[in-house]
Order: sequence, then structure tokens, then C-alpha cells
Amino acid sequence: MKKILSVLLSAAMVMSLTACKGSSEPQTTAAPSQTTAAAGTEAMAKEEAPAAGQAAETVTLKFVEQMPDGHIMTDTLYYFADKVEELSGGSIKVERYSGGQLGDDTAMQEGVQMGTIDVIRTEFTTLVNFGAKKVEVTTLPYVIRDRDHFWKMVNSDVGQELLASIQEDGTQMVGLCIIEEGSRHFFTKDPVNSLGDLAGKKLRVQNTEMWLEIVKSLGASPTPMSFSELYTALQSGVVDGAEQPLSGFVSQKFYEVCPNMILDGHVYPVEAYVISEITWNKLSDEQKEIIRQAAKETQTFNRESIQEAEDEIMESFDELGVTVVEVPDKSEWVDAVWPVYEKFGSDEVLALLKRIQDIK
Repeated sequence: MKKILSVLLSAAMVMSLTACKGSSEPQTTAAPSQTTAAAGTEAMAKEEAPAAGQAAETVTLKFVEQMPDGHIMTDTLYYFADKVEELSGGSIKVERYSGGQLGDDTAMQEGVQMGTIDVIRTEFTTLVNFGAKKVEVTTLPYVIRDRDHFWKMVNSDVGQELLASIQEDGTQMVGLCIIEEGSRHFFTKDPVNSLGDLAGKKLRVQNTEMWLEIVKSLGASPTPMSFSELYTALQSGVVDGAEQPLSGFVSQKFYEVCPNMILDGHVYPVEAYVISEITWNKLSDEQKEIIRQAAKETQTFNRESIQEAEDEIMESFDELGVTVVEVPDKSEWVDAVWPVYEKFGSDEVLALLKRIQDIK
């Protein structure tokens, strides 16, 4: 087995909590006078960010990843952390945590909102639940055609709008860069060679209305459950299949109980690294620029490494006993999910959808 595949199959996790050094919580007082309020606001601003030309205090940031050590996305987080430390020359130290010991994506995002976690990778699908409305367009099925289309979107005006909207929509998170883990595909215990073969199959989905409707529109029976319960549910027959990116399918060893995959690419998740707005406001302008530069370099690393990882996974499927079915023409699948577009597609969402689909 090649290097990346073997690494994907390992797992280890640690988690602890630290806080940014030299930071303090804003103080509030009841009904201050206008003069006192103005003075208090000015004082808090001085506490939160060093004045121009003033040396920034060394800070320690917590970078947290849901996946275990050895997963390609954990490697990406560590690359990001290393770059931040390298470019900061020691003014920013990073503590790295993997394995999601602070809980699931929702718990991690709540931690970012409260400032108890500094940086995480998150899917736009989850951000929608925290008030990010504009990014909802990317959660619709079959919006992103393939990897080339994804990166053209990221580097377009639409991509920059979506990244900026994370903070603008009041999530209390600041978007640093957009990244990806690859398309999501269905995998099942019994072979699925066409859309019709999904009919009636119980498929595990995330517990959101969007995912329930996507799976229903494709003719299957959506079954919400925790991701941590999925392997056992597949093994015991509680569900007939599920869906994941290739990296998640292999790292969680789902091929042991569901060796059939159809590469339909129903959703191409758009993900981002986000930083707590509380943390962001305490950093100096220089530290912010360092983090943005590190994020930019990490984005390039992600684009190159995820393609390499998927190539190696595809080559490994014969050895792992996985049967793969390609879907060269997805028009039937796209037609099937039109009810999802009609249900969730506001005028703003559909306008953004057209702009994305017009990218060639």
C-alpha cells in the first residue's frame, strides 16, 4: 500500500484546552455616560489589538480537526499550523488537536464562536446552521461538476464572496481560505449500478432537512444517525449504505462492510478554515497577515495533496475488494434532484447557483 493510503488507515487523537496569552474579556457596565462609554470602547480596542508599530505579544492558538491523525485533512491542518509558526518567527505558537475530542462539527463551531477554539476546518453545510446564508448554494446537489470546476469557482468573484460572507452573515467566524476533501459518493452493501438501484435502500445521512430531501429525491430511504454509529449500523444491516468522500470511505474502513461504490458525486462539499472572531480581534495586523498568508499556502497544499490521495485510493480499490461504478452521464441524477432546488432555492441562492454553473 502506498504511503498516503497507509497513513489514512491510522488513527490517534489528543485534545486539551489552552487560551491566548495576554487576552482579556471585554468589561461591561450598566448605563454608562456617553463619555464613559466612549472611553471604555477605546480602552477595549487597545486591549484587543496592539497599536500600530507596537510589538505583538506571543499568542498560542488551538487548531482543531475532526478527523484522526493520518487522515489527509489532518495532515492539511498540521501543514497550516506549521506554516503559521514558521512565518510568525515564533510570535504565534500553535497547539494541534485531532480526532474531534471536543465533539462533532457543531460542538467545534460553538467553541469557535465562544473563543475556546481558535481555528477549525468546517463544511459550508454546517455553517448554514450557524447563520451563514449565502454559502447555502454550495450545499445543493450537483452544483460543482468536478475538481477543475471547484477550483475555478474558488478563485472567482463568487468564491471570494462566499468566503467573506461567513463573517458578514454574523457567524462570529472569519473565513481564511476555501479548501476541499473531494466529491461525496454513495457506497452500499449490495451493488448499485444505476440510479434505479438506489430505490428503497436505507442510506445513512446527516440529520439535516437538505440531506433528507436529497436522498429521498434519488429514490432511497434516508436514515439519519450519528457518524460514530455508522460502521456498526452497516455491519448489522440497520442501514444498507451511506455516502462519503473517498478519503473518509477508506480511513474509516467502510469498504470492509460496504464494498460497492458508485461515483455519482452528488455533493462536492465546499469547506473552509475559519478562525474565531474573538481571537481574530485580539491579533495584531501583522499576525493577521501571517495567518492569511499561511492559509493561502495551505490552500495550494490542499489542492495538490487531495488529488494525489484520491489517485492512490482509486488504485488501491482492487486490493481492498471495492467494486467501483462510474457515472459518465449524470443528467438523470440531476433531473431527479430538481425538487430539492425548488424547495431550498431562494431567488438569491438560484442567482448564485447560475453564476457558479456558468463558470467554465
